[in-house]
Amino acid sequence: MNFVFFFKVKTSLVLDKFHIVIMGKIYERRKEQPTPNISMGELILDKLRENGDRVYAIDGPTGKRITYREILEKSVKLANFLQRYGIKIGDRIGIATENQLNWIIAVCASYYLGAIVAPYNPMYTEYEYQHILNVAKPRIVFVSQRTENLFVKMLPKLSWKMELMQLDDQPLTANIRTLKDILNNEPSVDYMRYKATNIGDSSRHPLTILCSSGTTGLPKGVTLSHKNLIAFLIKISTHEYMDTQDGDRILMLLPFYHGYATGTMLLGIYSNCTMIIMPAFEPKLFLNLVQEYKITHLPLVPPILTFLAKHPLVERYDFRSVRELICGAAPVAKDIIAMVKARIGAKCIRNGYGMTELSVVSGLSGRDDDDNSFETPGSGPLLPGFLAKIVDLETQETLEAGQVGEICYMGEQLMLGYWNNPEATKQTIDQDGWLHTGDTGYFDNEGKLHVVDRVKELIKFKGYQVSPSEIETVLLSHRAIKDAAVAAKSDERNGEVPVAFVVKQPDAKITARDVQEFVKQKLSPQKWLYGGVQFVDAIPKNPSGKILRRELRKMISKL
Repeated sequence: MNFVFFFKVKTSLVLDKFHIVIMGKIYERRKEQPTPNISMGELILDKLRENGDRVYAIDGPTGKRITYREILEKSVKLANFLQRYGIKIGDRIGIATENQLNWIIAVCASYYLGAIVAPYNPMYTEYEYQHILNVAKPRIVFVSQRTENLFVKMLPKLSWKMELMQLDDQPLTANIRTLKDILNNEPSVDYMRYKATNIGDSSRHPLTILCSSGTTGLPKGVTLSHKNLIAFLIKISTHEYMDTQDGDRILMLLPFYHGYATGTMLLGIYSNCTMIIMPAFEPKLFLNLVQEYKITHLPLVPPILTFLAKHPLVERYDFRSVRELICGAAPVAKDIIAMVKARIGAKCIRNGYGMTELSVVSGLSGRDDDDNSFETPGSGPLLPGFLAKIVDLETQETLEAGQVGEICYMGEQLMLGYWNNPEATKQTIDQDGWLHTGDTGYFDNEGKLHVVDRVKELIKFKGYQVSPSEIETVLLSHRAIKDAAVAAKSDERNGEVPVAFVVKQPDAKITARDVQEFVKQKLSPQKWLYGGVQFVDAIPKNPSGKILRRELRKMISKL
């Protein structure tokens, strides 16, 4: 693993009324409190003990509940089992399930041991898993009935030994242990005195490896430390940001494997909240849960805001309990925001900007900001502890306020790097420790960030990050395709959809439908070619063979 060391910037500080520190041409948010050098395991154990019989999570479809005390007892039992199995500090533990109550038990137990959690999208195909499993090479993967058969099929093809454990009560394969059986056979423990493994420096020890497409290329393993995510929890829970309070209720339909959801689930524990969990979005269930449990916090993605703006059912439900409605992962049109406000009576809808590599979020629009903040996502001050600057795309010179360039960050929420991928890490974090986001934007004179466009190639489909080059790799594996390129096409419902430009092999008779079906066989639904397939004579490239993405965008505008 290639770890990156950060360099301190020496300059004078000027504090203005927004607590933005102007450092020459570098912007910093005042650091309001230090992040303690503890492990996530220690933090979680303290919170679980503190809350006892309070309900931590409720399964939305069934109403089944789990208390903080139950999580504590079960996760400590599982940790003891895993330790006897041979799991030690630094080992990787995967989890590939849909949202469910047992997910948090497996994750907490792994954290206690100093193991590194690698959550996976349960909708991945075998083709996608073949790549992403090889990144972290987990010793154990927790599965559900939805994913078990696929993993059983893949086990003999792996180059390392990996065991499966089932989070659902019944396995589909006879020799796979279930969490239920493990806990039933594990002796009672004094969970009030149990101690997490000492990990040493929390800023250097990895906590999780999250899948991300980075700024380009195939999915990578974003490695976040214990301190990265603890810093996030301390900052985001304050009144200025998500304002999570004792007893709040958060509706969780974000997929747990995503950094946005991982951070929010941990925030629930940190802030003594109750999480209402949805395995998948179902319109009527979503609305019923908001009303029944008097949800206080709604962390959403743009397609759900569009649903709130336009679905006829919404007006029948009571949203008055919602204190914070936050949207992230992709831009949203301001007319959608205005419609949602009018329909549900929300005083404000806040827009977050960030990326997995920055431990979920780096900035959040203010409660008093107008709807224009959604046209330039991320409008608002930086979270405490971040440095940011805007650099010229060609010269890398740091730009003044109001000038548009690439957005760069430094700070304690910056990832350790991409797991076992030093080359990709170098391409994203420069030698001075600045992370280059691949997004363009500017700071205004009040130190607020405005995101304008993306330099990076990623397609944002319903908040998912889709890598064009991953789809291109699949297309080029087809015998009838000579060359291919993929780009984003604007779509009102989904934000953006992938569209493919394909050069056929001479005399090939492949159709657009054939190409779409081929991609469907290889990749999960967010990567399907909803934007269609266009056959062309050549893919626009520069002399060195790099695809000219700007030219593709021009071609799309003519479709």
